[in-house]
Amino acid sequence: MVQSMPWRRARHDVPADLPEGFVATEAPALQATIRSAFVAGEGAAPMAVELTFAPGAAGRVVVVWRNRNVGFVPREHADDLHRVLTQEQHVRLVAEGRLYHDGSWWRIWVGPDPVGPLPVPPAGYDELPPPAPTIFGFAFGASRPDPTAPG
Repeated sequence: MVQSMPWRRARHDVPADLPEGFVATEAPALQATIRSAFVAGEGAAPMAVELTFAPGAAGRVVVVWRNRNVGFVPREHADDLHRVLTQEQHVRLVAEGRLYHDGSWWRIWVGPDPVGPLPVPPAGYDELPPPAPTIFGFAFGASRPDPTAPG
């Protein structure tokens, strides 16, 4: 048994108050991170996940799965969760959720299961664009001008 350090307090889990669920934002930008959290045999179908939350920059709340930042709480839900995270000392805010593929991206549903199918968010839901493709960390095609760009 690992002995606890006297200066380190244990965190206790507190369920997040989420009467209705939501889709975590920024999935296109975080696809590599989401996929890196899979273990062998996962990823074929929607699956239940245990999520935690962490305070982020500029009042944002980060959604964490398996110690990886996999999304952000939408602004309309972030204030309440941010308040709990900053006021409660030694609390680990947790929620149940679902990992699913919406046809284009892996998404994280946070909270109780929705009535009906898991939703596909509307266009413009995510603010961050997907990262440029890379090979060994080097972006390819980045020096070429975008033919669809105005101007």
